[in-house]
Amino acid sequence: MRGGAPERWGAAALVAAVIITPFAPSSGSFRFQNIEWGVLAVDTTLMVAIAIIAVRAQRFWPMWMAAILMDTVLTHLLKLSPKLLPWSYGIMSASWSYPIPIILAVGAWRHHMRKQRYGDDPAWNQ
Repeated sequence: MRGGAPERWGAAALVAAVIITPFAPSSGSFRFQNIEWGVLAVDTTLMVAIAIIAVRAQRFWPMWMAAILMDTVLTHLLKLSPKLLPWSYGIMSASWSYPIPIILAVGAWRHHMRKQRYGDDPAWNQ
């Protein structure tokens, strides 16, 4: 609520990913035995959306978030190696998601503080 347009767009992208992800696993009860193609598609789409925000917004937080999402996508691709254990794949793909809402919250808080201090905080690059 306290964020500007980039924070609202980022929050909308995250909420959409959270809603879609439970429907995305492709392997049923044998999760993480192979690449989770549906979850990979959701994570890749989210990464692209946040990267677009990072390019267009006058904010620093989307770059951090896009980098973490790129790590998430690369984690899925690591499963191409047959030596990666399923539990390791599951933990690695889930653990990258924890800092993302924190980064968004800090970005919204910093926007709010800049707006209080300077009276304005431009959202987008010209």
